[in-house]
Amino acid sequence: MKLSVIIVNYNTEKFLEHGLSSIYLSPPNFDFEIMVVDNASKDGCKKLIREKFPEVRFIQNTINVGFARANNQAAVRAKGEYILFLNPDAIPKQGALDKIVKFMDENPYAGCVGGKLLYPDGRLQLSCRSFPTYISVFFGRQSLFRKFFPGNPFSKGFLLTDIDYNRVQKVDWVIGACILTKREVLEQFGYFSEEFFLFVEDLDFCYRLKKMGLDIYYFPDAVFYHYHGVSTRKYWFKSTVYHNLGMYKFFNEHYNLGPLLKPVAAVGLLLRIFCIVIFHSIIKKRAKYSLVREKLKD
Repeated sequence: MKLSVIIVNYNTEKFLEHGLSSIYLSPPNFDFEIMVVDNASKDGCKKLIREKFPEVRFIQNTINVGFARANNQAAVRAKGEYILFLNPDAIPKQGALDKIVKFMDENPYAGCVGGKLLYPDGRLQLSCRSFPTYISVFFGRQSLFRKFFPGNPFSKGFLLTDIDYNRVQKVDWVIGACILTKREVLEQFGYFSEEFFLFVEDLDFCYRLKKMGLDIYYFPDAVFYHYHGVSTRKYWFKSTVYHNLGMYKFFNEHYNLGPLLKPVAAVGLLLRIFCIVIFHSIIKKRAKYSLVREKLKD
Protein backbone atom coordinates (compact mmCIF):
# COMPACT_ATOMS: atom_id res chain seq x y z
CA MET A 1 0.00 0.00 0.00
CA LYS A 2 1.31 3.45 -0.92
CA LEU A 3 -0.26 5.80 1.63
CA SER A 4 -1.82 5.78 5.08
CA VAL A 5 -3.70 8.95 6.06
CA ILE A 6 -3.93 9.34 9.84
CA ILE A 7 -6.45 11.73 11.38
CA VAL A 8 -6.89 12.36 15.11
CA ASN A 9 -10.38 13.53 16.05
CA TYR A 10 -11.37 15.44 19.17
CA ASN A 11 -14.91 16.80 18.91
CA THR A 12 -14.52 17.86 15.27
CA GLU A 13 -17.11 15.58 13.65
CA LYS A 14 -18.36 18.07 11.02
CA PHE A 15 -14.86 18.88 9.78
CA LEU A 16 -13.89 15.21 9.86
CA GLU A 17 -16.88 14.32 7.71
CA HIS A 18 -16.00 17.07 5.23
CA GLY A 19 -12.39 15.93 5.03
CA LEU A 20 -13.18 12.25 4.60
CA SER A 21 -15.77 13.00 1.94
CA SER A 22 -13.28 15.17 0.04
CA ILE A 23 -10.67 12.41 -0.04
CA TYR A 24 -13.06 9.66 -1.08
CA LEU A 25 -14.76 11.80 -3.74
CA SER A 26 -11.39 12.59 -5.35
CA PRO A 27 -9.12 9.75 -4.27
CA PRO A 28 -5.41 9.60 -5.16
CA ASN A 29 -4.25 7.37 -8.02
CA PHE A 30 -2.76 4.70 -5.79
CA ASP A 31 -3.76 2.34 -2.99
CA PHE A 32 -4.40 4.15 0.27
CA GLU A 33 -6.09 3.77 3.61
CA ILE A 34 -7.51 6.24 6.11
CA MET A 35 -7.16 5.72 9.84
CA VAL A 36 -9.10 7.78 12.36
CA VAL A 37 -8.22 7.86 16.05
CA ASP A 38 -10.89 9.36 18.28
CA ASN A 39 -9.67 10.82 21.57
CA ALA A 40 -12.80 10.17 23.66
CA SER A 41 -14.92 12.72 21.81
CA LYS A 42 -18.58 13.43 22.54
CA ASP A 43 -19.47 14.38 18.98
CA GLY A 44 -20.75 11.15 17.44
CA CYS A 45 -17.52 10.36 15.61
CA LYS A 46 -17.89 6.61 16.08
CA LYS A 47 -21.40 6.64 14.62
CA LEU A 48 -20.22 8.77 11.69
CA ILE A 49 -17.49 6.31 10.79
CA ARG A 50 -19.71 3.27 11.23
CA GLU A 51 -22.57 4.62 9.12
CA LYS A 52 -20.89 6.74 6.44
CA PHE A 53 -17.26 5.61 6.21
CA PRO A 54 -17.09 1.91 7.13
CA GLU A 55 -13.88 1.52 5.09
CA VAL A 56 -12.01 3.74 7.54
CA ARG A 57 -9.84 1.94 10.09
CA PHE A 58 -11.09 3.29 13.39
CA ILE A 59 -9.46 3.41 16.82
CA GLN A 60 -11.58 4.56 19.78
CA ASN A 61 -9.84 5.82 22.90
CA THR A 62 -11.74 5.88 26.17
CA ILE A 63 -9.72 8.88 27.37
CA ASN A 64 -7.95 11.74 25.63
CA VAL A 65 -4.42 10.39 25.33
CA GLY A 66 -3.09 13.48 23.56
CA PHE A 67 -2.31 14.30 19.94
CA ALA A 68 1.14 12.71 19.68
CA ARG A 69 0.19 9.41 21.29
CA ALA A 70 -3.02 9.11 19.26
CA ASN A 71 -1.08 9.60 16.01
CA ASN A 72 1.43 6.98 17.11
CA GLN A 73 -1.36 4.51 17.89
CA ALA A 74 -2.33 4.56 14.22
CA ALA A 75 1.18 4.92 12.79
CA VAL A 76 2.43 1.64 14.29
CA ARG A 77 -0.55 -0.13 12.68
CA ALA A 78 -0.36 1.67 9.33
CA LYS A 79 0.20 -0.35 6.16
CA GLY A 80 1.31 2.48 3.88
CA GLU A 81 4.81 3.13 2.58
CA TYR A 82 4.11 6.79 3.33
CA ILE A 83 2.18 8.21 6.27
CA LEU A 84 0.31 11.50 6.15
CA PHE A 85 -0.55 13.03 9.51
CA LEU A 86 -3.53 15.24 8.73
CA ASN A 87 -5.69 17.38 10.98
CA PRO A 88 -9.45 16.82 10.70
CA ASP A 89 -9.85 20.49 9.71
CA ALA A 90 -7.27 20.25 6.89
CA ILE A 91 -9.06 19.50 3.61
CA PRO A 92 -6.89 18.42 0.65
CA LYS A 93 -7.52 20.13 -2.66
CA GLN A 94 -8.03 17.76 -5.58
CA GLY A 95 -4.73 16.18 -6.58
CA ALA A 96 -2.91 17.25 -3.40
CA LEU A 97 -2.26 13.71 -2.17
CA ASP A 98 -0.92 12.56 -5.55
CA LYS A 99 1.42 15.54 -5.78
CA ILE A 100 2.85 15.39 -2.27
CA VAL A 101 3.50 11.63 -2.46
CA LYS A 102 5.14 12.04 -5.88
CA PHE A 103 7.41 14.70 -4.39
CA MET A 104 8.52 12.31 -1.64
CA ASP A 105 9.17 9.62 -4.23
CA GLU A 106 11.52 12.01 -6.03
CA ASN A 107 13.37 13.20 -2.90
CA PRO A 108 14.92 10.23 -1.07
CA TYR A 109 16.65 12.43 1.54
CA ALA A 110 13.41 14.11 2.61
CA GLY A 111 12.54 13.25 6.18
CA CYS A 112 9.13 14.86 5.91
CA VAL A 113 7.27 17.43 3.85
CA GLY A 114 4.43 19.86 4.52
CA GLY A 115 1.96 21.15 1.97
CA LYS A 116 0.67 24.65 1.33
CA LEU A 117 -2.02 25.62 3.83
CA LEU A 118 -4.74 28.12 3.01
CA TYR A 119 -7.51 29.53 5.16
CA PRO A 120 -11.01 28.68 3.86
CA ASP A 121 -11.23 32.13 2.22
CA GLY A 122 -8.03 31.43 0.25
CA ARG A 123 -5.62 33.51 2.34
CA LEU A 124 -2.16 32.04 2.89
CA GLN A 125 -1.52 30.39 6.22
CA LEU A 126 2.06 30.54 7.49
CA SER A 127 2.96 26.88 7.90
CA CYS A 128 6.78 26.92 8.09
CA ARG A 129 8.97 28.00 10.97
CA SER A 130 12.59 28.48 11.97
CA PHE A 131 13.74 26.61 15.04
CA PRO A 132 12.96 28.77 18.09
CA THR A 133 15.53 30.64 20.13
CA TYR A 134 15.20 31.93 23.68
CA ILE A 135 14.23 35.31 22.18
CA SER A 136 12.15 34.43 19.12
CA VAL A 137 9.81 32.21 21.13
CA PHE A 138 8.31 35.42 22.57
CA PHE A 139 7.47 36.73 19.10
CA GLY A 140 5.27 33.92 17.77
CA ARG A 141 1.90 33.98 16.04
CA GLN A 142 -0.12 34.84 19.17
CA SER A 143 2.49 37.09 20.72
CA LEU A 144 1.52 40.43 22.21
CA PHE A 145 4.81 41.81 20.87
CA ARG A 146 3.89 40.79 17.32
CA LYS A 147 0.48 42.41 17.76
CA PHE A 148 1.97 45.82 18.52
CA PHE A 149 5.17 45.41 16.47
CA PRO A 150 4.10 43.26 13.49
CA GLY A 151 7.20 44.00 11.44
CA ASN A 152 9.74 43.13 14.12
CA PRO A 153 12.67 41.00 12.90
CA PHE A 154 12.20 38.30 15.56
CA SER A 155 8.66 37.44 14.39
CA LYS A 156 9.64 37.63 10.73
CA GLY A 157 12.58 35.32 11.29
CA PHE A 158 10.71 32.81 13.45
CA LEU A 159 7.46 32.69 11.43
CA LEU A 160 9.24 32.99 8.06
CA THR A 161 6.86 35.67 6.88
CA ASP A 162 9.14 36.81 4.07
CA ILE A 163 9.88 33.54 2.30
CA ASP A 164 8.32 32.78 -1.09
CA TYR A 165 5.42 30.47 -0.26
CA ASN A 166 5.02 29.61 -3.95
CA ARG A 167 8.44 27.95 -4.12
CA VAL A 168 9.60 24.50 -3.02
CA GLN A 169 12.24 24.90 -0.33
CA LYS A 170 13.95 23.37 2.66
CA VAL A 171 12.86 24.75 6.03
CA ASP A 172 13.57 23.99 9.68
CA TRP A 173 10.11 22.62 10.44
CA VAL A 174 6.51 22.49 9.23
CA ILE A 175 3.41 22.61 11.42
CA GLY A 176 1.64 19.36 12.24
CA ALA A 177 -1.66 20.05 10.47
CA CYS A 178 -0.20 18.33 7.41
CA ILE A 179 3.01 16.30 7.58
CA LEU A 180 3.93 13.52 5.17
CA THR A 181 6.74 11.16 6.10
CA LYS A 182 7.91 7.64 5.34
CA ARG A 183 7.07 4.68 7.52
CA GLU A 184 10.73 3.67 7.47
CA VAL A 185 11.69 7.11 8.79
CA LEU A 186 9.38 6.65 11.77
CA GLU A 187 10.68 3.15 12.41
CA GLN A 188 14.32 4.24 12.18
CA PHE A 189 14.29 7.68 13.82
CA GLY A 190 11.27 7.52 16.11
CA TYR A 191 7.62 8.45 16.15
CA PHE A 192 6.13 11.59 17.70
CA SER A 193 7.43 12.07 21.22
CA GLU A 194 4.62 11.36 23.67
CA GLU A 195 6.22 13.77 26.12
CA PHE A 196 4.14 16.36 24.26
CA PHE A 197 0.40 16.11 24.91
CA LEU A 198 -0.65 18.80 22.45
CA PHE A 199 1.54 20.99 20.22
CA VAL A 200 5.34 21.03 19.80
CA GLU A 201 5.44 17.35 18.77
CA ASP A 202 5.81 18.59 15.16
CA LEU A 203 8.73 20.87 16.08
CA ASP A 204 10.41 18.10 18.07
CA PHE A 205 9.92 15.57 15.24
CA CYS A 206 11.43 17.86 12.59
CA TYR A 207 14.29 18.84 14.90
CA ARG A 208 15.23 15.19 15.44
CA LEU A 209 15.10 14.45 11.70
CA LYS A 210 17.26 17.49 10.89
CA LYS A 211 19.75 16.41 13.53
CA MET A 212 20.05 13.05 11.77
CA GLY A 213 20.78 14.74 8.43
CA LEU A 214 17.37 14.47 6.79
CA ASP A 215 15.72 17.36 4.94
CA ILE A 216 12.43 19.06 5.84
CA TYR A 217 10.57 20.44 2.83
CA TYR A 218 7.79 22.87 2.17
CA PHE A 219 5.92 21.84 -0.99
CA PRO A 220 3.38 24.43 -2.27
CA ASP A 221 1.98 22.36 -5.15
CA ALA A 222 0.02 20.25 -2.65
CA VAL A 223 -2.70 22.57 -1.32
CA PHE A 224 -4.81 21.99 1.78
CA TYR A 225 -7.57 24.24 3.13
CA HIS A 226 -7.03 24.48 6.87
CA TYR A 227 -9.72 25.85 9.19
CA HIS A 228 -7.11 26.10 11.96
CA GLY A 229 -7.76 25.43 15.62
CA VAL A 230 -11.31 24.05 15.48
CA SER A 231 -10.59 21.45 18.18
CA THR A 232 -8.72 23.87 20.47
CA ARG A 233 -10.72 27.09 20.12
CA LYS A 234 -13.11 26.17 22.95
CA TYR A 235 -10.20 25.20 25.16
CA TRP A 236 -7.82 28.01 24.23
CA PHE A 237 -6.39 28.56 27.74
CA LYS A 238 -5.69 24.86 28.33
CA SER A 239 -4.19 24.67 24.83
CA THR A 240 -1.96 27.66 25.59
CA VAL A 241 -0.69 25.96 28.75
CA TYR A 242 0.02 22.71 26.87
CA HIS A 243 1.82 24.65 24.13
CA ASN A 244 4.10 26.48 26.52
CA LEU A 245 4.73 23.41 28.66
CA GLY A 246 5.73 21.67 25.44
CA MET A 247 8.10 24.49 24.56
CA TYR A 248 9.75 24.18 27.97
CA LYS A 249 10.20 20.44 27.44
CA PHE A 250 11.61 21.07 23.96
CA PHE A 251 14.18 23.58 25.22
CA ASN A 252 15.11 21.32 28.11
CA GLU A 253 15.51 18.29 25.84
CA HIS A 254 17.36 19.80 22.89
CA TYR A 255 19.02 23.00 24.13
CA ASN A 256 20.55 21.47 27.27
CA LEU A 257 19.12 23.82 29.88
CA GLY A 258 21.37 23.83 32.91
CA PRO A 259 20.28 24.28 36.53
CA LEU A 260 20.52 28.07 36.17
CA LEU A 261 18.61 28.34 32.89
CA LYS A 262 15.76 26.01 33.82
CA PRO A 263 14.01 28.41 36.23
CA VAL A 264 14.70 31.33 33.87
CA ALA A 265 13.06 29.44 31.00
CA ALA A 266 10.12 28.46 33.18
CA VAL A 267 9.51 32.06 34.28
CA GLY A 268 9.90 33.25 30.71
CA LEU A 269 7.29 30.83 29.41
CA LEU A 270 4.91 31.79 32.21
CA LEU A 271 5.35 35.38 31.04
CA ARG A 272 4.59 34.20 27.52
CA ILE A 273 1.32 32.62 28.71
CA PHE A 274 0.44 35.87 30.47
CA CYS A 275 1.05 37.87 27.28
CA ILE A 276 -1.07 35.48 25.21
CA VAL A 277 -3.94 35.73 27.73
CA ILE A 278 -3.79 39.52 27.49
CA PHE A 279 -3.71 39.34 23.69
CA HIS A 280 -6.73 37.02 23.69
CA SER A 281 -8.60 39.38 26.04
CA ILE A 282 -7.89 42.36 23.76
CA ILE A 283 -9.18 40.50 20.72
CA LYS A 284 -12.29 39.37 22.60
CA LYS A 285 -13.06 42.89 23.82
CA ARG A 286 -12.59 44.35 20.36
CA ALA A 287 -14.93 41.77 18.88
CA LYS A 288 -17.53 42.51 21.55
CA TYR A 289 -17.16 46.26 20.99
CA SER A 290 -17.57 45.84 17.23
CA LEU A 291 -20.73 43.78 17.77
CA VAL A 292 -22.20 46.48 20.02
CA ARG A 293 -21.41 49.15 17.42
CA GLU A 294 -23.11 47.12 14.68
CA LYS A 295 -26.23 46.70 16.84
CA LEU A 296 -26.32 50.42 17.57
CA LYS A 297 -26.14 51.15 13.83
CA ASP A 298 -29.13 48.89 13.25
